[in-house]
Amino acid sequence: MNFRVSARTILHLGSELISSDGVAFYELIKNSLDAKASRVTVDVFYRLDYVVYSEILRELGEDRDTPEVLRERYIRSLRRPRTWQQLRDYALGSIVQGAPGVDRLVRRLTNASTKARFLEALRAANQIEIDDDGEGMSLDILRDVYLTIGTSYRADQKRDQYAAEEDDEVEASAPEVILGEKGLGRLSAMRLGDEVLVVTGQAGDSNWNQLEIDWNDFADAANDDLDSVEVEPEVGNAKEEEERGTLIRISALKSEWSADKLAGLAIEQFSKLSDPLGGTPAPPLTLRFNDIEVEIPRFADFLLEQAHGRLRAALHVAGPGAPRIEGTMEYLLHNRSRQLRLSTLELKTTTELDVPTVERIGPFNLDMYWFNRRLLTKIEGIGNLTVVRRILAEWSGGVSVYRDGYRVNPYGGPNDDWLDLDRDAFSTSGFKLNRGQIVGRARITQRGNPYLIDQTNREGLKENPEKQAFVKVLSAVMEIYRQYLNEIDRDVDRARRVTAAEALERFSVEDERLASLLPALEDALRGSEDGRDLTRKLRGTMSELRAAAEVVQRAAGAQEKERSRVLHLASIGLMIESLAHELYRATSAGLETIAQARRSSNPVNAGTSLRVLDSQLRTLQKRLKVLDPLSTNARQTKEAFELVDWIEDIVNGFASRNEGRRIAIETSVLPDDGELNVKAVKGMFVQVLENLLTNSVFWVSEQHKERVRLRIARDGGDEPVGRIDVVVDLPSRRILVTDDGPGIPQERRETVFEPFFSTKRQKQGKGLGLYIAREVAEYHGGTLTLGAADEHGQIHSVIFEIGNVDV
Repeated sequence: MNFRVSARTILHLGSELISSDGVAFYELIKNSLDAKASRVTVDVFYRLDYVVYSEILRELGEDRDTPEVLRERYIRSLRRPRTWQQLRDYALGSIVQGAPGVDRLVRRLTNASTKARFLEALRAANQIEIDDDGEGMSLDILRDVYLTIGTSYRADQKRDQYAAEEDDEVEASAPEVILGEKGLGRLSAMRLGDEVLVVTGQAGDSNWNQLEIDWNDFADAANDDLDSVEVEPEVGNAKEEEERGTLIRISALKSEWSADKLAGLAIEQFSKLSDPLGGTPAPPLTLRFNDIEVEIPRFADFLLEQAHGRLRAALHVAGPGAPRIEGTMEYLLHNRSRQLRLSTLELKTTTELDVPTVERIGPFNLDMYWFNRRLLTKIEGIGNLTVVRRILAEWSGGVSVYRDGYRVNPYGGPNDDWLDLDRDAFSTSGFKLNRGQIVGRARITQRGNPYLIDQTNREGLKENPEKQAFVKVLSAVMEIYRQYLNEIDRDVDRARRVTAAEALERFSVEDERLASLLPALEDALRGSEDGRDLTRKLRGTMSELRAAAEVVQRAAGAQEKERSRVLHLASIGLMIESLAHELYRATSAGLETIAQARRSSNPVNAGTSLRVLDSQLRTLQKRLKVLDPLSTNARQTKEAFELVDWIEDIVNGFASRNEGRRIAIETSVLPDDGELNVKAVKGMFVQVLENLLTNSVFWVSEQHKERVRLRIARDGGDEPVGRIDVVVDLPSRRILVTDDGPGIPQERRETVFEPFFSTKRQKQGKGLGLYIAREVAEYHGGTLTLGAADEHGQIHSVIFEIGNVDV
């Protein structure tokens, strides 16, 4: 037994799969483009007030969209139901004067002799026509393809095209784009109206072919089988042999239409059908409302000259197992730019995606312009600031998606925030990179991105792992660009900022200069009472200014102490988060060892357990010894100690609790037997070195995992998977931490020290480690910088200048 399909099922398909008028038009226009049309015209003929039209249908019980029980209830609620003749007079009084074809409509309504004839004329009052000069359809195609819902006709064309490209029969560098695939576009006509007439023909045919469909017939058939409703194309009027194309006339329209509504669609939909930034020509489309052309806005190229920033990025998947992001970040307002590079390893850690999933996304390009709306200006020849902002609002909306140059709805639309840009912007300072500030698009292709599949209803991409990965990668790139903009803003602000210390120094200089001039001024003014009074006022003002300077000095001191406290607590928080797990593991292991010793009756076993326990307790003691200088009382206390031993204690303690990672962590001193007695805050060295070592361990471990994936290293065994070297260079008064991990790209030399910048996955990095380490070092008179880049542009070392810490 097979499934039976009821006639009304096709109505559900049309209403569910085609979700808006904009999508319906897009599907119909796309069919014309696939037919290689050089001209597509959309005409809306509005001859009868739609409110009146729908009211008449409802009163006659002919409104298909209203359930039957509600239709009957509505009719019973009418106090004085009108006859169809009275409703005809009502319709004639609601004609749109001057509309094209209105005289014929009036004649048809007036001459209607039956209710059925009246309804026929009424439903034909308002119409939409899509007319093209494409290839057209033969009678066989009209019957066997157009009337097959879900036909594979276009999909088969794509398959044949791909096969021809692979066999070098056609040029693959500029393939013909076929937009259709699912065979559902013909249902778009149902979205717009209840009746459709298709008139079509191919060059060489002597007659047009035509097909009429009344979707009400399927509603009337209801639970009968779908094939019980007969729909048959037929040969139509004669035509010239060279004529070709397709006309689709939709009547019994299902919604109100106006010039403003069509103009709105022109702005939101038709203007963005093809990629405005990518060189895809605008579709050969003309819109008319009652024979008056409705302008389709062309992309405002001049707007890009007002952009304050630009981001270009591309995902490259060439080569097995090595997807990467490359691009350029620009802050045009400040004439700054920086290369964007995310290696395969960084893509994994940033997005938490596995490499095969990233590869299945396929290559794509992102091009985006950013506007600071507060800094926009009027444009000569275009308009004032209000006009410029309005134009920006028409084209902004976030990142749109274009496949082979044509839009994938609804991404980048006014009600779609698929990358959560507004939410992310709201959670950061300055509300940067919200959708209203962005004009951008991501470009994909049918061939290159086969796993990014359009949903059947054309409302976005199908939810699958590749689409989710696409979103994650784009979001990660956008977040890096947001951090870049914030970093540049902070640099500019720092350059303009005057610190309290600088202001007080300037005041001190001016105060001394004024004090030196005061005796001569008093001598000059001593001769009059007014002069002496002015001198007294001047001295009083100087005293008030000095008092104010003292207040500023105290406030600056308090602020500096608060900064120290916040830095200390933040650093401790990051360390405790990782150390708590290690301490828990050590104490748990110790308790288990004690339990084993108690259970064992063999003295040898008990002795072994006690030796293991002793080792575990010593490890725990080392950790507590290192943590002790970080206590609240000790954090600012300078004390005399030998620096080399203290550094070795910190590094050895860190190495002991990370020995399971199989990373060689070693300390060396220049000169070999060198010592340096210092007076400093011991906790500073713990805070800085722990952060640097933790960072190195993470990236060395991640690099090893990636090498195992690529089968250039193996897991298991006793050999170290990487190494970290801590060199105490006493003559240079510096500590170098170097690892053999993937390194830091040269272009991120300063970015890595920015707060919240991180390419670690969310749960493993907050982007504060290096920032806090540098702040702690500088607060105590030291510095933290990156070393030189290698021949590949990667940096593998961090230099901790310890400053003047002599006893």
